[in-house]
Amino acid sequence: MLKKLGIAVGAVGLCAAPAAMADTYTPASTSTFSGPVTVQKDGLAYNCTLTVNVDATAGSSASVTGSLSGAFPCSLIAVNGTGTAFYNGTNLTISGLVIDPPISSGTCTGPIRTVWGGNSVSPRRITLSVPLSNSSATSGAACKMAGTLTQTAGAPVSITP
Repeated sequence: MLKKLGIAVGAVGLCAAPAAMADTYTPASTSTFSGPVTVQKDGLAYNCTLTVNVDATAGSSASVTGSLSGAFPCSLIAVNGTGTAFYNGTNLTISGLVIDPPISSGTCTGPIRTVWGGNSVSPRRITLSVPLSNSSATSGAACKMAGTLTQTAGAPVSITP
């Protein structure tokens, strides 16, 4: 009998958006970042692939969607909603996504903080590390994720706070 596998880490599992100032994304475009991550919730750890799509076509804001794939149970972990990204000069924080794992308790909400690899690094990258990327859970242990995502599609994006 499967319980909700709350492993998903707030892969990009996030909720409340940090607010205030608008970021600038150059060029205004859509980008995809993907890479191997270890996701953990309630003591269980899984090696998955995290894919994050960043739509910054407005140039001054970015919406984010995500998905997890790979061996069981990675592809069963739902990443619901459309989140927002906020950059403070070091951390890229994603808020507004809900990670819903199929086994284990609770869903993962955020926000989740990552480290932006920089505007001159090629390919661009986003790094998730524990405890920086820990995302809160509606029940059970916090969600954790570690790994590096590299830009796999779209023009090389630069972000300024």
